[in-house]
Amino acid sequence: MARPAIQLYTLREFDEPLTETLLRVGETTYEGVEFAGLGDESPDAIADALDDAGLVPVGAHVGLDAFESDYAATVERYRTLGCDRIVVPSYGEGGFGSVASAMETADDLSSVADRLVADGFEAHYHNHTYEFAALEASSRFETAYDAFAAYSDDQLGLEFDVGLAQHGGVDPTTYLDRYADRLSLIHLTDTNPGDDDTLHVDLDEGVVDLNACVSTAAAADVDWVIHENGLTTDPEATLESSSRRLQELLDDN
Repeated sequence: MARPAIQLYTLREFDEPLTETLLRVGETTYEGVEFAGLGDESPDAIADALDDAGLVPVGAHVGLDAFESDYAATVERYRTLGCDRIVVPSYGEGGFGSVASAMETADDLSSVADRLVADGFEAHYHNHTYEFAALEASSRFETAYDAFAAYSDDQLGLEFDVGLAQHGGVDPTTYLDRYADRLSLIHLTDTNPGDDDTLHVDLDEGVVDLNACVSTAAAADVDWVIHENGLTTDPEATLESSSRRLQELLDDN
């Protein structure tokens, strides 16, 4: 059964150490957290805070530049946390402009996945919006995301962000169903398409059919449903409302 987690980028505006934020999350119904950096604190201190809060480190968003600058130190940080899922959070719009560029992106990220898997980690790719632009009519793929998925190694998991997919113009449940065998993490985000200022909104303030997405994710047997609102102006309220709402959705499915 899928469990609830929060992407900690949502809570970055709290004026407190990350260890204190983890304790705050531990007081909610969230069972796990996904990292977006570790701030200025040591991996050992964060590991202790996770234990104190009773939280699972479900994954970490790590940019490709971190692997290029110091791969060994980067993976060791997350190994110390007991975090064995590494997620590349974006690749860039240029990597999804055509079938050819999507194939190159697939090659690049598959190589990263090979290295991470060899070192005992799972590797995942998190979509944005631009991956879902329609391709030329002559293509056998609907979107560059489809081409990327077809040409990337199966050991590269797909952390599917439903709100960003909807903002990009596709039905997220179609894609959750289409790539069910490569999903263990999904991002449950809400959105109002057409404006970057509403790329993320709080749950139930956008147009995403949250129940359908959670139901489809549950059918795909995902491990974690992760909420993110990277644009919230009130992280305390978002933490409280999202933990309650996500638990309701999981209970109903």
